[in-house]
Amino acid sequence: MSQRTVTRRYATALYEEADASGVLESVDDDVLMVRDSLDSNRELSLFLESPVIPAEKKETILQELLEERVHELTLRFLRLLVRKDRETLTEEILDQYQSLRDEQRGIVDATVRVARPLADEDRETIIETLEAETGKSVRLSVEEDADLIGGVVIRIGDRVFDGSVRNQLANLRDRLRKSALSTGANGQPA
Repeated sequence: MSQRTVTRRYATALYEEADASGVLESVDDDVLMVRDSLDSNRELSLFLESPVIPAEKKETILQELLEERVHELTLRFLRLLVRKDRETLTEEILDQYQSLRDEQRGIVDATVRVARPLADEDRETIIETLEAETGKSVRLSVEEDADLIGGVVIRIGDRVFDGSVRNQLANLRDRLRKSALSTGANGQPA
């Protein structure tokens, strides 16, 4: 079974249990908090991923760290990952859970690369345009990339909209080459 299939199954199981128990909002908050903690605390990630730390010790530490901070269902789920020897997939499972919830809520992540800082009005215009295009709510992140020269490159999932100056110049160059090839040296069609 592929890792993606495994992470999807665990994420779906967490969602279904949270939904059945009526604690989706709490678990959503817990997933964000735990994911942020793993992102910001490399030691915690290394602790979970370490093959030399016994599962019992990992469960005990998780219990001590999270008992007062997360819903009991979330804690049980994290301990289950340790017991099933899936704790190394925790970050991927939590990401998959977040993707599943975003999909259910009609939210898509979009990344826009720009050459210079994006003005608030431009940011809002991009969000409105993407929401109209996708029919979903857009969570936008902005990355500055001086190599762009100008324009924007937008990525939503697997789709890329390249409106960069570099891409527009490359397209123009290609059209000019094709035009030159289709006409002979004397300017007449070939």
